[in-house]
Amino acid sequence: MRVCLVLEGSYPLEMGAVSEWVHHLIQGLPEVEFVLWTISPAGDEASKYAFPANVSAWHRVGLDKEIPSDLPVRGERLEAWNEVTRFHLEMLEQRYGRFEQVQALVSGPKRRLNLFHVVRDEQSWRLISFFHKSSDAVHPFAEYYGGWYATHLPLLKLLEEPIPEADLYHALSTGYAGLLAAVAKLRTRRPMLLTELGVYVKEREREIYGGDAVTGSQRQMWSNVLRGLARIAYDQADLIISPCERSRNLQLSLGAAGEKTRIIPNGIQVDKFNGLRPGDRQPIPHIGFVGRVVPDKDVRTFIRAGRIIKDAFPSAEFSVIGPMDEDPGYSSQCQELAASLGLSDCMRFLGRQDVLEYYPQLDLVLLTSIKETQPRVLMEAMCAGIPVVSTDVGDARDLLYPEWPVVPPKDPESLARAAIQILSHPEQARQLSETARQRVVQRYDIRKLTEQYAVLYRSLAGEKGRS
Repeated sequence: MRVCLVLEGSYPLEMGAVSEWVHHLIQGLPEVEFVLWTISPAGDEASKYAFPANVSAWHRVGLDKEIPSDLPVRGERLEAWNEVTRFHLEMLEQRYGRFEQVQALVSGPKRRLNLFHVVRDEQSWRLISFFHKSSDAVHPFAEYYGGWYATHLPLLKLLEEPIPEADLYHALSTGYAGLLAAVAKLRTRRPMLLTELGVYVKEREREIYGGDAVTGSQRQMWSNVLRGLARIAYDQADLIISPCERSRNLQLSLGAAGEKTRIIPNGIQVDKFNGLRPGDRQPIPHIGFVGRVVPDKDVRTFIRAGRIIKDAFPSAEFSVIGPMDEDPGYSSQCQELAASLGLSDCMRFLGRQDVLEYYPQLDLVLLTSIKETQPRVLMEAMCAGIPVVSTDVGDARDLLYPEWPVVPPKDPESLARAAIQILSHPEQARQLSETARQRVVQRYDIRKLTEQYAVLYRSLAGEKGRS
């Protein structure tokens, strides 16, 4: 069986939770032949992973790649434009049934409109002008047109990509990856599986509205495009997988059909982490943060909580364990904050480390993220037998209940109170840690969860795959 994994960034171009998940999936299914189809800005970035033997090909798609504007066309252009216009009007009503016809009109051997027509045709100008006026024309037309060009040109490029041959197309997000997988399904008549480890639309919208890279009318336009791409992927997917109920509910709110959705939790290699923390500990409490030092992880709240914990336990030590090179400016701010709070002598910033070496040294792990889906570090720490406290993000509450507390994000006082409560009752913490450890071993063994994907692959490809 040949499965094509469709990825936007992530594996194998960058380290991170999604890439690790993909790598474990491939390693855990040696009987499956995997083809990688990766979208990135340039399309020529190097892999950061050594591929397992069952990866047979890697197809790279560069969004910056130029495509000819004069690709051959056939048939009547005006009727094609009418179909494109109807598609856009129906999208305003959350109807996406014309996608199959429209993608064939603007790409592939039967295209009626090429890139030149889409960008330069009078009909294109009229269509964009119509939607600009429909948006109340609050923002200048030049800004609106620039946003349209920025959002639509990458999609047109993707539609011209040759499709790798496979029995099944498995997209790891909506967005560009979901679009490619949807087109592959329509053109090859092979099944499509969609897994969202985090709900792509919500993650990208948080970036769009939380930063200054996109402004004005372009923010709403990007949001509309992202939500439209999600609906296309949800509509075309045969099955839609999320790691937790909260993510599934978000998918449903974005238009996913309930009967298509399934939950398969993320997992960890329990054999690596099981019982790492020794039962007998030193009297000096050691509190750890494990994760990337970036704003989304809110390390500053960990540091501020550390100051409060230090006042209650003067001998306490703290370690920040995780890469610091993704946002050097933020990393410097965190170190400066620790120094300003008098924690320089007891708080170490260790950078990227093998967590297997550090978990045995920790008495408590604090997760301070402002956004997560199903935090792997919580599963790792609990499997190691370490007490944890987390902000109430993603699936943290369900992961930790009933043993460990969750607190509001950006609330160092609540975080510190919960930590002090655990550190003040070590015997109770030890008993709760054992209960939590057993639960993680039973529910989140990545080998068992990977086998669920093997079953899905066989079911989908067996019903609709190559003969």
